[in-house]
Order: sequence, then structure tokens, then C-alpha cells
Amino acid sequence: MKTLKSSVALAAAVLLTGVAASNFNGLSMAAMAQEASGGPDNGQGNQGGQGQGGQGAQSGQGNQGGSGAGQGGPDVTSDGQGPQAGNPSDTNSGGGKPAWAQEGIPEVELGRLSVARSPDQVLERSLEEALSTWDAATMEAFYSLPLDSSDPDATTILTELSLNWDNLTIYDSPLQNLALMKDILDDGDSQLDVNNDTDVLMAVFLGVASDKVLPISTDTVIAVTTILGYPITGDDAEDLAEDAEAVRIAVLAGHG
Repeated sequence: MKTLKSSVALAAAVLLTGVAASNFNGLSMAAMAQEASGGPDNGQGNQGGQGQGGQGAQSGQGNQGGSGAGQGGPDVTSDGQGPQAGNPSDTNSGGGKPAWAQEGIPEVELGRLSVARSPDQVLERSLEEALSTWDAATMEAFYSLPLDSSDPDATTILTELSLNWDNLTIYDSPLQNLALMKDILDDGDSQLDVNNDTDVLMAVFLGVASDKVLPISTDTVIAVTTILGYPITGDDAEDLAEDAEAVRIAVLAGHG
């Protein structure tokens, strides 16, 4: 009986061993097959890595684009000003505006006196022309006269303009008269070879340069002298306006 039980136990052990070996071999073969094919988990992992790698490349390109924009802008040493910064825009003061464009000039009708807005080189050329055409024989006597006199029989600038216009040789061009006026305003003296008060000469220049039918006021004097770059204001402007207006009236009377 003992021998029979031992034989049965031995046979059962052999049978169990064979089943275990068979299961083991099956599992091993499945594992080897999965390993050979890369396995589902490994495949997903590789795809994820490739996706991330692609995004990384695109991100790198984006950074390069940003670098390009940065190089086009100013660096930390830039003052933010354009290429013309520091260059003068005009020889006149007032932020580059010409004198006649400045604020504070009275709004008054100037007529022929508007040529005072001409560029400096135009006025300089007109001054040269006036000086070159000066004729002492025919002009010095007139420009040496007093403006007016209490003596009704005295020969003055006003009487000559109103009563002897056709026989006078004077400067009639507005540009030349204003250029001669600016010449006095520049340094207080006239380059004309004549002995007379410069206030009288300026009154003649301004009065002859103006329109015959356009009154000269204090505002006219302030506007014109400011435009010329040498403002006259206050009582001086009022006095010059009065004398220049008398000249204008005399020209109107003589010229018709």
C-alpha cells in the first residue's frame, strides 16, 4: 500500500511539474513576443518623445524670430531721437519757426509791408541793390532833409513828397526800403552816405514801403519790426508809427 501511494504521489508531482513548465513557457514566449515588437507601452512612450521633440524645434524657431526683432530696435545706449536730432531747423529762434511765424505779433493788415517775411538772403540782396544804386547828386539832398518843420515855408521831407513828387529820386521798392530799415535796426546806423537822424530815415523807409491807402499804426510798427527780427514796442513804436503815417499821407498826396 505504501508503494502504491508513493507511486501515485510521484505521478501527481510529475503532472503538476509539467503543467507549471507549460504555463511558464507560454508566459515567457508572450513576454518575448511583446519585447520583440516593442510593446504597446514602449511604442506610446516613443511617440510622446517625438511629439515633444517637434514642439521643441518649433519653439526654438520662435525664439530666433524674437532675436531678429530685438536686433532691429535701439539698444540701451540709444537716446530715442531721430537722425536729425541736434540739427538746427532754422536760423531764427523760437523752436525752428521764422520770426514772422512767432506768437505775439499783432494781427494787422500789412499790404506791401508783407514782404518783410522774405528770407534774409532776399533782404540782403535788396540792401545791396539799394546801396549800389545810391546817387548822391540826386538823392542825398532829399534824404538829408528834416521830416517836418514848424516853418510853413521850410523844405522838408513831407513837403517834397506831397508837392514835388515828380521831381524826386527816391527808393520806391518795398523790399529795398525795408532792407534799408533793417540795416538801421541791426546796429543803429545806416550805410547810406547821408547825414540825418536814423529815426527820420526809418519813418521814410516804412512810410514809402507801405500801401498808400493803408494806414500805419503802432501795431503795424510792432509787427514789421518783429518780423524783421528787431521788435520796436511801447512809445518808440508809437512815435515811429506817427512819423511813418505822415510820410504815407504825403506820398498819397504827391503820387495821387
